[in-house]
Amino acid sequence: MAPRKSFLEPTLITQPDAVDLIRFEKNLLQIGFFGAHERRGKQLSSSRRIEQWVNRAGKKIKVSAEFRSSELLGLPSTSDRDKYMGFMKLLMDMKLKSGLIQNPIRFSGYTLLKVLGQCDSGENYEAINSWGQRMADTTITSEQVIYSSARKRYMNKTVHVFRSFTRVGSSNLDGTDKVETYEVELEDWLLENLNESFVVPEDFNMYRKLLRPTAKGIFVYLYLWFFASKGKEVEKDYSELCALLNVRAYDHVSKIRETMGLSLEDLVGIGYLKSWDIKPMSSKAGYKLILTPGASMKEVLALTQRRQLALGVTPADESLSGPREVAKAALVEQGVSMPKATELAKKYEPGSLLDYIDYVTCQVEADRSNKIKNPPGYLITFIEGEQKVPPSFRTKRQRQIDDETDRDIEALRAAEQAREFAEFELKDAYRKWCLSQAEEFIAKDLEGELLSKRLRNLSSQLRKNPTEAARLDRLPSALRSKELMSVLKKEIVKELALLPFEDWVKANTQGLLF
Repeated sequence: MAPRKSFLEPTLITQPDAVDLIRFEKNLLQIGFFGAHERRGKQLSSSRRIEQWVNRAGKKIKVSAEFRSSELLGLPSTSDRDKYMGFMKLLMDMKLKSGLIQNPIRFSGYTLLKVLGQCDSGENYEAINSWGQRMADTTITSEQVIYSSARKRYMNKTVHVFRSFTRVGSSNLDGTDKVETYEVELEDWLLENLNESFVVPEDFNMYRKLLRPTAKGIFVYLYLWFFASKGKEVEKDYSELCALLNVRAYDHVSKIRETMGLSLEDLVGIGYLKSWDIKPMSSKAGYKLILTPGASMKEVLALTQRRQLALGVTPADESLSGPREVAKAALVEQGVSMPKATELAKKYEPGSLLDYIDYVTCQVEADRSNKIKNPPGYLITFIEGEQKVPPSFRTKRQRQIDDETDRDIEALRAAEQAREFAEFELKDAYRKWCLSQAEEFIAKDLEGELLSKRLRNLSSQLRKNPTEAARLDRLPSALRSKELMSVLKKEIVKELALLPFEDWVKANTQGLLF
């Protein structure tokens, strides 16, 4: 196998564990502008199209985004996202100081490389220049997919991300003390959205710990997903996620685990996921990913909630209690408008709303003939009509209750088994102690002829029973003597004034196990 070429990206420096939140413009995240791929030595792709069905204002509509770039530069990839996130950190620092981001934006190459944790090399400066050119060259043709927060509407137009990117260098006359600086002008829609805080918070320190492109690609979506689910488990269509990430989708679970599974394990490693799994889709062919948030993800969710950095939180949102807030978020996720979701969350019992959502979602997924044209409207009608969820339908909430009950029963059963085993061990220890007391008595008070006489009397007594007599006669002499001695010990235990079991337990440290 031929040795790999050296990459432009150096090994990342060791990162601290402190949360370092930056702001990722929401449109560029949701439309999959940055693919989870690398161009290293491969033929560059110059166009890509993503289509999605989304619920807006109670209607299901098709939206799309088409990306185009020159064949020389190719489309934005993982390394471009790395630099964009570093650039966003610089922008947010500027906004904190001045209160507003304004064109043109100037920064030094050294500053950006320092933020990225990369060395000050000529290759890395060239990589910054290529990134800037690619960001300025790539166009996005939006069909109701890019949202303008200033105009409060979605756009149907072709736009850029960077309006311009300029590289400016300076040095002494002899070429020493060279300084690379860059000047960027953002397109109006992006500048407006950043100043309007139409953004998603991302932990830059955690992001930089990841090395796999697919892991980084999934990472930037996790906050958005788990914020919508209120920190609960989420399910994602595997094929749709691959299309969003611009990576190949596989048909077999084993291959999925060998590819995307490695990236998901990386996310488990940094604490953003607690666990993940792959399951078949119930409503169509293919697979879904089941993702459970980890401790680090929950920490970021809690931190952004405290700082009120979460997406679009308003005083009206905060007026709802916890369970009703969860129900409202679930309604919005199903395409119900924010005002209507708030109204329903205030009016109906939160648990019932979640059950309605669960049942209606199942019906929509099973609707292969596409009779349900407007799923959000159907859900609203179902709720306001106060229709009943069939008793035979087990909702997620009921399954969770059943699972918790099963776990409680299993825990009680395990505790009872442990108690019984501890009691058995104590009783066995007590039995052995009693026999040891009998052995001490025999050794001390039944020596020689006294012991022989006691054993003969015991043998005569046992032989009064014909069955027992026959059994003793069948035993070899040594075993017969051992059997008689065992019976004698038990009789002596009864004769001795030994401690009862309960008192013996209290008098011994082993009683602590009981």
